[in-house]
Amino acid sequence: MDAPVEDSDIKLQKVSADLISEFDARLPLFLFRRQRGGGTSTKVRRQVTAREADRLIAGCLDPFQELPQLLDPHLSRWVSLLSSAFISSLALASSTSHSLLNDDETNSEREGLLIPLTRAISKIIYTLCKVRGEKVVVRFLGNEVSWLEPLLSFTESNHRSKTWEERYVGLLWLSHLLFAPFDLATISSNNYEDAEDADDDGGKKDKTVVEGLDLQWEKLPGITVRVLPLAIQYLASPGKERDAAKALLVRLALRRDMQELGVLDSMVRWALRALRQKEEKSPYHYIGVLSFLAGVLTSSADTSDMDPYLVMVFHAVHGAAENAQDSVMTSALARKAVIKVIRAVAVLFLRGNKDLYEDAVGLGLVETTIGFLLDCLGDNDTPVRFAASKALSIIALRLEQYMASQVVEAVLEGLNKNVLRDKKTHGKKDLSAVDPLEWHGLMLTLSHLLYRRSPPADQLVDIVQALITGLSFERRALSGGSSGTNVRDAACFGIWAMARRYTTAELLAVPTDSLITGAHAQGSSVLQITATELVAAACLDPAGNIRRGSSAALQEMIGRHPDTVTEGIWVVQTVDYHAVALRARALQDVAFGVTKLSPRYGEAILDALLGWRGVGDIDAASRRAVGASFGALTAELALTTPDPLRRLQQTVNLVRDALQSLQARQVEERHGLLISVSGVFDGFPSATCGQADYKNESFINFVSSCINIVLEILDDCNSKTYRRPELVAEGASRLIISAAPILQAAMSISGTQNSPTTLRSGPELIEENAGEITQLVKALGERQGPVKEFVRLARTYFAKWLLTQDPDLITPAADAALIMLIFSNDSEREEIVKEWAGIVRHRPTSSRVATWGGHFSALAMSYSIASTLLTFQIKKLICDAFVERWNTDLFTDVHVAVLQSLTRSNSKSGLLRDNTDIFLPLIAEGLDDYTTTAQGDVGSMVRFQAIRATKALWTESPSGPLVDGLILRILRLAAEKLDRVRAEAQVALSLVLKPELKTPFLQTTFSSIPYFTFLLSLPSKLLDSVSSSPIFSTPQDWLCPLLSGYVSSADTGNEELVIATRAALLSHCLSSPAITLDIVTALVSNLRTHQKNDRVLVPTLEVLRFLFDMSVVPAEGTDWKKLCLLVQKAAYKTGNVRKLEACIGVYGGVILQGRGEGREEAKKRLGALMTHPWPRVRSAVVDQLWRVCSSGDGSEAGKGERLLGTDWGAASKVSIQGLVKELGLGGAA
Repeated sequence: MDAPVEDSDIKLQKVSADLISEFDARLPLFLFRRQRGGGTSTKVRRQVTAREADRLIAGCLDPFQELPQLLDPHLSRWVSLLSSAFISSLALASSTSHSLLNDDETNSEREGLLIPLTRAISKIIYTLCKVRGEKVVVRFLGNEVSWLEPLLSFTESNHRSKTWEERYVGLLWLSHLLFAPFDLATISSNNYEDAEDADDDGGKKDKTVVEGLDLQWEKLPGITVRVLPLAIQYLASPGKERDAAKALLVRLALRRDMQELGVLDSMVRWALRALRQKEEKSPYHYIGVLSFLAGVLTSSADTSDMDPYLVMVFHAVHGAAENAQDSVMTSALARKAVIKVIRAVAVLFLRGNKDLYEDAVGLGLVETTIGFLLDCLGDNDTPVRFAASKALSIIALRLEQYMASQVVEAVLEGLNKNVLRDKKTHGKKDLSAVDPLEWHGLMLTLSHLLYRRSPPADQLVDIVQALITGLSFERRALSGGSSGTNVRDAACFGIWAMARRYTTAELLAVPTDSLITGAHAQGSSVLQITATELVAAACLDPAGNIRRGSSAALQEMIGRHPDTVTEGIWVVQTVDYHAVALRARALQDVAFGVTKLSPRYGEAILDALLGWRGVGDIDAASRRAVGASFGALTAELALTTPDPLRRLQQTVNLVRDALQSLQARQVEERHGLLISVSGVFDGFPSATCGQADYKNESFINFVSSCINIVLEILDDCNSKTYRRPELVAEGASRLIISAAPILQAAMSISGTQNSPTTLRSGPELIEENAGEITQLVKALGERQGPVKEFVRLARTYFAKWLLTQDPDLITPAADAALIMLIFSNDSEREEIVKEWAGIVRHRPTSSRVATWGGHFSALAMSYSIASTLLTFQIKKLICDAFVERWNTDLFTDVHVAVLQSLTRSNSKSGLLRDNTDIFLPLIAEGLDDYTTTAQGDVGSMVRFQAIRATKALWTESPSGPLVDGLILRILRLAAEKLDRVRAEAQVALSLVLKPELKTPFLQTTFSSIPYFTFLLSLPSKLLDSVSSSPIFSTPQDWLCPLLSGYVSSADTGNEELVIATRAALLSHCLSSPAITLDIVTALVSNLRTHQKNDRVLVPTLEVLRFLFDMSVVPAEGTDWKKLCLLVQKAAYKTGNVRKLEACIGVYGGVILQGRGEGREEAKKRLGALMTHPWPRVRSAVVDQLWRVCSSGDGSEAGKGERLLGTDWGAASKVSIQGLVKELGLGGAA
């Protein structure tokens, strides 16, 4: 639920000017023909390319859906140009009798490439309507009355062959043109009589235009006669045409001249009869009818046109809605349309009746409407709940104040229904029995009521209570899915509306006694309480839109009510809209920053972290961030009190009580709480400023209590089995790490520590170098009492969990194992390390036992304290264990685990740094691992970790033997086809570049042409100490390894990668003939070196073939005969058709660009391959021969004619031998 680091709206603002300029420049060229001088003429095109239309829409318009208002200054110009081109296209079609469709409908390719201009314009106008809204765009459409009938004819004709965009735009445009102030009879070119049909006797018969629509058709204008059936037809459409048809019918029915002809009366009665019809019709038909009624009622809000029909419409629509057996009401769109109709009827009644109690009919109608809308608030579909909540707020706005208060009370009563009180949490609300969908509807209604300022100020106390409860509402299904996000979103809207609509005095007058909880100080105002809750939601909510919504509501509240919230301006700047986009940043940076402003915010966040938004989060990564934030906030709050340790103790006890109250199945919450208490322990040294008073009673009590809690938790984790044991194990591991300062303090208090030491948190201790850790171990005295018990429990714990394969557990378990070793006795420490070394050294006999996870990392971490062991050979024992396991176990995962352990421990224990002579061959072997199994290139995982190990070495020493032994391998991997490996190798290679070139190289995309060009000229860019090495003495020394990886990208990479690598190689070769000769020489050398390795051999042949095709291979300086012999050897008895085709291509290149014996040898080899048993190979030879003959002189071209007219893939051996002899290709036998 995190937003990207750079939001899409920010990106759009940066590029919007370019997109608009591009659309401005391309639109006229798209619509009108070009003049010979290069400009555009006024003559429109008949057809345009579909690809160009899609490019305009997807490339220039669709991105503005994030910020559609950016288009407003340009809509008038664009839509006017599009509408004029549309009408010109219609006029061109009518004057030339040219069909608007493609003439050749059977040509599917042409149909897909070219489309009529009207279709393309319709797509663009629809896109503008989609982005900005049809009500905004339709205002800019042309309003010439003379366009009405051409548009009507266009919409009527060939409706099956038109796309829905054309029909939608045609109907929408017609609805706009019906604003014409003239009677339709004066602008119609024909009347009803012109549309009559002659019968068989030559007489005339009446024409029923629309069945069920009782009109005197002969008195209607011709436009009306044509529009009514057209609009009613599309009123039942399932697509966007229905909306445009509804707008057209509403506009037509409400025209004054049409009302005088009875069109409105007939349309309303037709719609009511359609709702009562017993015959089954499409649901979309009823949706269209209902939307028409809603549109007519809404559009006549300022007139009395619909007053005679209000009761009739209400009873018909409400009766249809109450009929549970009606299949129409199963549609959410139909129910939404019903709500709009009933809302419009109620609003019209309220407009005309100032006192409802004098009108029994009106009073009953409004009460029925409100009851119906309250029932709809719990609908299963969100659009229905939205419509019902908005309708209630609109109706309440028109009611008397006391009646509006009753509506608010009904909503508040609904929010209190099924709400229980939890005895365990001292009366806190238990919302487990409420309906989350109904709560969403009720909360949204409450927010809409606040937005329209319907509730009186004396009801705000209950409203604020409901909003604060909704701000932290959450319900989870059994599958773990959340159904409370929409409720919290509605609560944010409600708080924003309340801050906007009510004055500061009104809000400060709200009593807060019922709102005060443990996180809020006595006497806090409702503004302060609400702001504090918004801060907690903005920092902790899992949904990004809720965090941002809370930030926006907080900004509105503080901005409109200044000097009412503690540190208000600074809070707004800290809880920034963009700062809370990333949840990890909101949890840690933003929460810590706002806590430093005032402890009241930290207390509220800390309280919320112990709930579902913190330790109960379903995402494990979020719970880890929660734990770190919990500890940091606790330490910060502790420093604001006179007795920091007492504050820490209260928090630890709170977490312990929460742990004890958990059920066994609540593993996620247990995991979060364990990490949270670890965070509190991490803050212990900072609370004591690193130097503790070991004689202070408060300090002694805190340490004693905490170590007992640690032992209690570890005993529980060892003795019980949980549903997801890896989560509990990770939490326990982090607890062991964080308990390090507690254990150190316990030893100091007991007097067993040899010398006082500075308290360090567990994570800081892990990051210390080996010397610091050794010093600490020696300073610690005899391990006794609780420390000894801690080591015993931890050792039992690690016997199980160092066998893990879970990557999220390996690292904390290994770090925790180091803490255990630090606080173990010397004899125990040596025994444990030898045990781990034995497990690492020996490959398990059973495939079910996995020992390449935690034990590898734990043994590597133990190297930092190896000097404290009694046996001085223990360091060699650790190194030998890794080397022996690497050599005896060829399993890929084992090699990955070994390299991971060496890399991760290098900065801490120095295992890799101190033993480079031992581990350098392992890293080199890992860089060359190309193991391939049924799973694919599994060796890439080993290569990836080996690159990371190389980075670890080069970071400390970017020169000397460490670089010379690995750089050529890194150079090869920096050019290979796998993106993941290539990207990591790019970073490693940057460590040995000249300082001024490092940053530009890293900024270059690892799949771009500049990147590969950089690699092809690398030696001049390396550090002087590296480039002066003997391995760069000649170009062939470094080009051969580079090209062995480069060819894989240039041949078998993805399309973009192949294009980039080949373009870079060609550009590099064209820069100098000497460079080209070096490249070709290196490729030929790789042919000889990798004869048995098709992974390199085939791509090398393909790249050589490419260079021959580009005619860049120099004629001099290459042993052509040797090249042909190497290619012949590669093709000998191979079943790889692709290799054979590459060899044939190289032979053809040698014939065209080679010299001497090599050219003749290539001809002989092509002649021999003409007799190959596979037709595909023979066809490839023929293609190459045709290319050779076509590129030669006149005699050669004549020989090429011999290749025509015969299927050489199916030709007889005699014919083939005759062809070989005729073309002068010797050696065919």
